[in-house]
Amino acid sequence: MACKSRDSFTGHSAMAARPRIRRRANWPENLHEPRPGYFVWRNPITKKTIALGNVPLEQAIFEVLEANAKAKEVVVTKRLVERMDAHSETITVLLKRMPAGEKVNTIRSRKYLDKAISDAIGHIHCDALTTKHVADMLTAIEERGAMRWALQVRSRVRAVCRKGMALGWMEKNPAEPTERPQVKVKRQRLSLEAFRAILAKAPEVALWLPNAMLLALVSGQDRATIGRWERSFSNSGVSVLTRVKTGVRIAIPNELRMDAIGMSLADVIARCKSTGVVSKYLIHHIRGNPAAPKGRPIKLKTISEKFTEARRLAGIPDGNAPTFHEIRSLSKRLYLEQGGVDTKALLGHMTDATADLYANTRGMEPINVKISGA
Repeated sequence: MACKSRDSFTGHSAMAARPRIRRRANWPENLHEPRPGYFVWRNPITKKTIALGNVPLEQAIFEVLEANAKAKEVVVTKRLVERMDAHSETITVLLKRMPAGEKVNTIRSRKYLDKAISDAIGHIHCDALTTKHVADMLTAIEERGAMRWALQVRSRVRAVCRKGMALGWMEKNPAEPTERPQVKVKRQRLSLEAFRAILAKAPEVALWLPNAMLLALVSGQDRATIGRWERSFSNSGVSVLTRVKTGVRIAIPNELRMDAIGMSLADVIARCKSTGVVSKYLIHHIRGNPAAPKGRPIKLKTISEKFTEARRLAGIPDGNAPTFHEIRSLSKRLYLEQGGVDTKALLGHMTDATADLYANTRGMEPINVKISGA
């Protein structure tokens, strides 16, 4: 039986391939001539056309050969085995592997941070995350004016990526090269004059508030450490404290004296103990009420709120007014002026950068030029 021709199987309607122009038989791929003498190159990756213009054919061929070679370098291909071994974990999965923390405030803070990160880049695979992904996320936050939030998110993403590297899910930390958001602190520093004015009004707000303010000023400690300072911490002329925020332990001689107010740490501790109320804590409720009996410690939020009330009574308006925490900076600056006190150790700072931050007056006071006598 005679074999049927190919056309008998495909039908006469099948179209034959367009014949290749003999002149273009040796042209490189992706070189096109839409009109005589005018050449273009079609990017095989982006599929976009780039004009070469009216150039000699030899030049067009040379440039396209270069471009084709470059395009092949850009295309990252993986062998099938490599793709089988590739990690499919996303940033959201990685976030779930991060430790939550031990302190309530830390757990709450990380929860909000992780949600923000997950919403923005959580769908991206860990090994596909780029610096641009992180930078775009931070830029979006900065454009809302939330600079401090952007700073916290960046810090958290860096930690998350370090965890990803430790797990072998990421080869590098794409968050590391991103720029650190610049946070400009608007809150005013507290001057000694303002401190005295607030201290004078403090008894009108709460009987324990003057003791809290003086203890913070002489000891240089933060609100949380002041609010949880127990009587038992002071023995044999030394007060041994553990900063609540950082866990750093500090031993302060009770003879430490602040000349600016003429009081030592021992004087302030004695004042705190002389309220006539038996309490485990130096700063405690003196009058008491059903919600807060005598001797109970003061809530940290209450310390801030009562300080604000006294500050307003002292005639210092809101706006960017200093908070209770600013007493810590004032303490450092007064001791630096006094001399003879290791303020870095006193405030429990582990780095010079943090120590310098608290010494910064934020333009409130001029920088004094000290000269030695001849």
